[in-house]
Amino acid sequence: MKHLNTLDLLPLTAACLLAATCAPIIAAEHPQIDRNQGWVSLFNGVDLDGWKTTDVRGGTEPNAWVVEDGCITRKAKGYLASIGQYGDFILDLEFKVGPKTNSGIFLRYDPKYAAGEKIYWWNGLLEVQLFDSFGKTQTDKHDCGALYDMLAPKPNTMHPPGQWNRITITAKGSRIAIVLNGARVVEANLDDWTQAEKNPDGTPNKYHKPMKDVPRRGQLVLQDHPGEIFFRNIHLKPLD
Repeated sequence: MKHLNTLDLLPLTAACLLAATCAPIIAAEHPQIDRNQGWVSLFNGVDLDGWKTTDVRGGTEPNAWVVEDGCITRKAKGYLASIGQYGDFILDLEFKVGPKTNSGIFLRYDPKYAAGEKIYWWNGLLEVQLFDSFGKTQTDKHDCGALYDMLAPKPNTMHPPGQWNRITITAKGSRIAIVLNGARVVEANLDDWTQAEKNPDGTPNKYHKPMKDVPRRGQLVLQDHPGEIFFRNIHLKPLD
């Protein structure tokens, strides 16, 4: 057996350091929010500074989103978009739904999706589903924590309606990971979605372009759908 001396170990050590440097940062658990580690707050708990109502689909109404009791909540028609745009990041927030609520968070949204006659999903739009799926024993691609119509969350860690949930979403290049209430429920590589209207496992989806081609930078958007939805403690750590 050959014994490695210090000089033998140098190339191996350099390779390990390079791999560690280049490896995507994908959260496996909820992070500790520390401003000294690059975290920023996207919601001040008082008003919608840093956000604006946007017409993703079907127009907008006045005061579509408001701040009540330190939480962002939907009141009328319109989607709520961050003014800032983000590429690679970790997003961490808390949300609470009412019974049968169907909502979501769009990642890397490009406003051109809302242009013209085509509905936003025709060109592909990455959505993390927020949904009242508490108690389901088998999840599908439309339950809470899913990449909507793309990949089901496993396991189902959704809390009952009226209770707060914590979600951490990591977007690093083509890789997306979702941690919901302490468990990683989704890990995906968008580069595996090579065909329009089809998932890697052969099941159909609604997106009219391969999801590998969706933008890698854009706004965060809170979805306008029926049902009670509340957000608080919204933090983001840029990774680029």
